[in-house]
Amino acid sequence: MSNLTIRLHPDEKAQLKAWAAARGTSTTDYIKTLVAADMAAGSPQKRAAAWFRENEVAIADEAEQIKSSGVPGAHLALNHPGTDAKI
Repeated sequence: MSNLTIRLHPDEKAQLKAWAAARGTSTTDYIKTLVAADMAAGSPQKRAAAWFRENEVAIADEAEQIKSSGVPGAHLALNHPGTDAKI
């Protein structure tokens, strides 16, 4: 066995740890599971379907949050002056 070092921004690392904890596993085991599933899935379509199955609940939760509260930061983009606007 060999070691693999993945450098992440502290926020990304915290998010990865949270995803792993939500699935009741360690970060290392979560990454191993993701890699093994990706390698076993085969074609790009099968890998995409496997990814969707893995994340379906989280995607549904995000969709519900957006449905109830809107897209975070959308008010900034919608109220931003156009490129030709005089400020």
